[in-house]
Amino acid sequence: MSEKFNKIYSVSAVPDEFLLLNETGFEQTIQLSEGQLLLFDGTSMEVNWRTLGVEWLTEPSIANQNLAKPDIASLGTSTFVISPEFSHLFLSGFGKNVELLKCNLQGEQWFAFNVLGFEEALNEEHSVRNIKNGKPSRIRRFKKMALTKNAIENPELFRVRGAGLRYFTTNSINSLYTIVKEHGIKGISFNEIKVI
Repeated sequence: MSEKFNKIYSVSAVPDEFLLLNETGFEQTIQLSEGQLLLFDGTSMEVNWRTLGVEWLTEPSIANQNLAKPDIASLGTSTFVISPEFSHLFLSGFGKNVELLKCNLQGEQWFAFNVLGFEEALNEEHSVRNIKNGKPSRIRRFKKMALTKNAIENPELFRVRGAGLRYFTTNSINSLYTIVKEHGIKGISFNEIKVI
């Protein structure tokens, strides 16, 4: 385990304040025609990666016209992408389980976070699942989630097996949370998770 921490946070986009990213229509067509849909599923993509074309996901509604351009943007529900202004903070030794993959946003080089593997940190004993009509909710899996601190090997940025598509970070030195707070990076929010 690298640095010490005492808090864990889930990482979320802020879609009511900031623009989101989407793959360009051209990228989606290429993936469909080649039968290779882009999945951020915990496996390495660095070797076969080619620069991914992305664009701002916009709607013509008045509500979305006032959204700000983030420093870290959500790429659909898959991952987060960091702007060129702050990418240097993550390109050298950020996390041994994180690949930074090039993306092209209207001629600017952004980087997508690809988190490798999953931590086995879900503490079932202290977590409460959200059950609707006898089945686990697909949208909000937990009423209360707890993670086991000693099970986390990559405190900078990680995913947890059984916790869905969420990303997590800690308050350790050089974590996503710490870097974002120290540099005033905008576009994501952090919600504290119970630590056991």
